[in-house]
Amino acid sequence: MPYEYVLQSPEKVEIRYEIGGIGSRALAAVLDDLLVLVVVSLIVAVIALLEDSFQTLTGLVSRFGETLTGILFLFLAYVLWFAYYIGFEILWNGQTPGKRALGLRVMMLDGTPVTPYAIFIRELVRIVDALPICVLGYNVAGILAFFNPYGQRLGDMLAGTFVVKERRAVLPELSRLSQIRTEPHPLESHLPLLLEVSPNEYAALRAFLDRRELLMPEFRQQRAWELYQHFAQKLGLNLPGEVPIEGILEAIATRYAREHGRLE
Repeated sequence: MPYEYVLQSPEKVEIRYEIGGIGSRALAAVLDDLLVLVVVSLIVAVIALLEDSFQTLTGLVSRFGETLTGILFLFLAYVLWFAYYIGFEILWNGQTPGKRALGLRVMMLDGTPVTPYAIFIRELVRIVDALPICVLGYNVAGILAFFNPYGQRLGDMLAGTFVVKERRAVLPELSRLSQIRTEPHPLESHLPLLLEVSPNEYAALRAFLDRRELLMPEFRQQRAWELYQHFAQKLGLNLPGEVPIEGILEAIATRYAREHGRLE
């Protein structure tokens, strides 16, 4: 199973997602299932303590027998189990408390946020993925995810989703929130006129500058070099080696934004 899932944006910028590992996903599922078990136990305890509810439970047992009553409560427990996963993943955009604790999130394969329909499909299949019994482990899900190229269990395959590990980047200081400023960039003196730069090229450059803090160092360096080579060829740049590549890219974006009214 690969560690990354690579998408290419319309601006030809590669976006890489780290695929959630089987171990972290299993631990998240254990945390979530324990929470469901606690909730079910509390509901049963409340029912047992309330006199009217206890009489109703006794009436069910006397009317349907212990076996059918047990099946009814087991069915209600499974409904609550499904509702827990579906509800949290819709409200928290692909996360449950367990996934949030482990830094995991469900997404569509095209990189867009997971849809309620996809969540409904992937969670309805959870009962198959959890076989033989969820308490004993998600054996079917684990086997399928191990051999699937994107770590998908059966529910993910049917819903077109996968689980990624979120990058928790350190938030920049307020003074660094905007790399593109209204005043001229210190390196703009090295630049010619930017008449040849198209809006799409500016969009691709801005996308890189806005997202670079979230990229892995190797990919960030590679992408910066590719962008620099593109603009150097197009604009005829011939800069000394000590000039930082990302600094020149910032200068290009700053001048273009200021001259074309694209400051954001």
